[in-house]
Amino acid sequence: MKNLIIRTITGLFFITLIISSIFVSKYLFYFVFWGFSLLGTYEFWKMSRLNEQKPQLILPLLLTSIVFSSVFFIESSALIILIAAGVVMALLIPSVEMYRKHKSPMEHIMGAYLPSLWVAVPLGIVGLWAYGTFTGNTMVLALFIVIWLFDTLAYCAGSLFGKHRLFERISPKKSWEGFIVAFIGTAATSVAFAYIPFFEHTGFNSIGQWLLFASLIMIASTYGDLVESFVKRNYGVKDSGKILPGHGGVLDRFDSLFFAAPIAFFYWIIVMYLI
Repeated sequence: MKNLIIRTITGLFFITLIISSIFVSKYLFYFVFWGFSLLGTYEFWKMSRLNEQKPQLILPLLLTSIVFSSVFFIESSALIILIAAGVVMALLIPSVEMYRKHKSPMEHIMGAYLPSLWVAVPLGIVGLWAYGTFTGNTMVLALFIVIWLFDTLAYCAGSLFGKHRLFERISPKKSWEGFIVAFIGTAATSVAFAYIPFFEHTGFNSIGQWLLFASLIMIASTYGDLVESFVKRNYGVKDSGKILPGHGGVLDRFDSLFFAAPIAFFYWIIVMYLI
């Protein structure tokens, strides 16, 4: 019961912070999600140390910051400076590794690059979507609603009557029953977006577009979740971190978003500008 209360309080705080970031201020969003990017990179670094590796930390944190900022401020006149700085960081990582004389230099180098692609780029895309020329903060809210609803339904349905494992080798608790119930329930609920005035000016003009939007998010979310489970299983940890009591770490909370955000964004762009 105590854990449920802690989990609920943390979840409400997390949801409030996300929604506030989407609608209150571009710079609030930037600093909040930049922080998430750094925390995600740090969590990955901390997990990788468990395999007797000694990966770099400072340069990957700088690279993550630059990549996130480059995507977020892609329309800024400072973009060329950010790209140049990113290239320098990317070149420094293998250069520094040569002098560290560890047993697994290539693993360290690849591990240093991964968070910038896996964590920083998707979070930057969410910011670009919400506050760039594409300004679709209502769509970003819809993205989070679909992810949260799908995750919640999958967890509840899987806990109640999940028997057939979705991908037992990677994530023993996820079931086909949970996935199917959540997929149907979330898809059916997503139809409501077409009738809510708040979501009128999103560029979607039909129920079919909303259904495909939700379907793509759910499929991508599932793979995002499984990939993060795959990483954690590789390092032998249950949670990526402890910063969110009852929920784990930043990677645990954003694993679905890392895959869903780019897919949803590009689908929205196609609908807006090509259909």
